[in-house]
Amino acid sequence: MVAVEKSSVFLGWAASQGIETPLDLSNRSDGRYMTCRESISAGEDLVRVPISACITADTLESLAERLAYERKKEGASKFAPYIDVLPTLDEDSGIPSLLSLPRFWDIKRLEGITDGGQLEARMINDDRKGIDPWALACVDSRANFLGKRYSMTPILDMINHDGSVPTMAKVTEDNAFSGLGDVLCLTSGRSYYQGEEAFVSYGNLSNLDTLSDYGFVAKNNPCNSESIKIQLMRKPPFTITVYADGTIDSGATATLRWYFANKVELETFSELEKGSGLGILAKPLSKRNELDVQSFIASTLDEAACDANVGASEIGNDEVLSLYLTERSKLLNSGIQRIKAKYPDIEY
Repeated sequence: MVAVEKSSVFLGWAASQGIETPLDLSNRSDGRYMTCRESISAGEDLVRVPISACITADTLESLAERLAYERKKEGASKFAPYIDVLPTLDEDSGIPSLLSLPRFWDIKRLEGITDGGQLEARMINDDRKGIDPWALACVDSRANFLGKRYSMTPILDMINHDGSVPTMAKVTEDNAFSGLGDVLCLTSGRSYYQGEEAFVSYGNLSNLDTLSDYGFVAKNNPCNSESIKIQLMRKPPFTITVYADGTIDSGATATLRWYFANKVELETFSELEKGSGLGILAKPLSKRNELDVQSFIASTLDEAACDANVGASEIGNDEVLSLYLTERSKLLNSGIQRIKAKYPDIEY
């Protein structure tokens, strides 16, 4: 059965389960997406799904196990029409493939990414042995949290992500769904025109998050952050993180103030600590110390930004990785610019 036919069967099944939505399912080369059948105002529901139409479990791992179990039942599963339209591990099935996700990439491809090893480390940490890889990838890329349990939610999980779009999900009991019990309602935080693609925010996700679990990177992601792991000699390791607005996380700055403090500053700190605690490191210890700290941060960001920029230029036709590294370089450079704006004569 071709993808369009499977989509048609799925939509009929969704209606039979009591799922209601003003959205239409559409297909394109990079996957499915949802468009507005009619104009939608902010505050209106994008989709209403009875929980009985969802596959649910207490943890992501147990949800993956249940999804794999339902798939093995094939046509005997209540959820068969839904499972038939989920992405596959087959590039030639006519259904969107999960093979584009980094978890299925060759290790050499991961090792060559100039992001300080972040994506490779994430994939290693996300490798959960003994769980069906197809089911786990589906769950990690499509499940939502209902407050007490995780859910594979038909229709909702086909709405694409936009971190700037406010949306609200809640579970309620609605008499309009006679006998169907609790209903998950997804409310739009913005208005749409008829025919426009609808979006939902999956959460405050960085580019590393979206690339790891969903296989895409957003340009100018308002939720992006970039991190660099630091290991100084004879010091515990720590991480410098740059947020979307270019600010540096205060924890890294405080750590460096302590590490770079001279004997006099350490003695001063020890006296102040008696009454103020470690919070004293939230402010500069001295002009000398602060310049050293900011210079170190700027030089570290500059080196990582250069690595990312070179990697992006050498990546070839790999658009998602090129964008991932370009956006990393851009954000790290914005962190440098914020430092230079405050310390224009800083050297690094």
